[in-house]
Amino acid sequence: MPRDLRSPETRDEAAASKVELTASPDDELRSGDSKAIDQDGYNEFTIHRGLEQYGFGSFRNAQAGGKNLEDLHPYVQTLSLANLDSCVALENATFPAHERCSEEKFAYRLTTCPELSLGLFATAASDELAASTATYTYARPADSASPMRKSTLIAQVIATKCSTPTVTDESMEYPADWRSVPPSSTNQGHQEHGRTLAIHSLAALPTFKGRGLGKIVMKSYIQRMETSGIIDRIALLAHDHLVAYYEALGFHSLGRSQTKFGGGGWFDMVYEISGKNTAI
Repeated sequence: MPRDLRSPETRDEAAASKVELTASPDDELRSGDSKAIDQDGYNEFTIHRGLEQYGFGSFRNAQAGGKNLEDLHPYVQTLSLANLDSCVALENATFPAHERCSEEKFAYRLTTCPELSLGLFATAASDELAASTATYTYARPADSASPMRKSTLIAQVIATKCSTPTVTDESMEYPADWRSVPPSSTNQGHQEHGRTLAIHSLAALPTFKGRGLGKIVMKSYIQRMETSGIIDRIALLAHDHLVAYYEALGFHSLGRSQTKFGGGGWFDMVYEISGKNTAI
């Protein structure tokens, strides 16, 4: 589920200035500008470029305490099974144990519908701050021209599609025999023909708390999904103190959720893909 942003600083992220992410290395891949794609789905390409190219120019002066993102060289990229270890490490560094996604559940989601998950990456050398994070251990060379700089996952959005208008306990699960070919028909997990995008994890490394990484990756994600034409809405579960945070991003609350995952106590949040949302 979305990251439990418990501090006043992270709740204030929703009031930060707007960020427009319109380009990423994924776009370069589609246009044929990539260097290579490994067999495991890992994308390798040159990414040492100005923040403005990836839409971060307006974000420089909006950070609490004067912090900015130039030192991270950030970019967004669709996640794949090649990012499994990084996703698990980020999840474990962010959530309490009873709310974490298991490694097997990550494997299911990144295998079944990887196109629905997005990562925010930083490029870092071993002597930079990102190298001290939980995900750096699993980072890979950013590109062949700069092997000492590694592409490090710093925030993520993980999702599947479901047939219900809100996130349910069934949509939070996965079929026990999902590795079978073909798997059995079930209402658990990803529903390919569903029109609701169920976000299961919005997480950002605590190391970079206060830089608005969760807001950045979520805004980029919503922009992509709004133009995809594959869904009618985005749904997620939020703790009560995060309702206002997501409302500022264009979601609206449907009240208490019936979902019992992680002990329950959630609120259902929904973002309708209707062209009427103005927060993004």
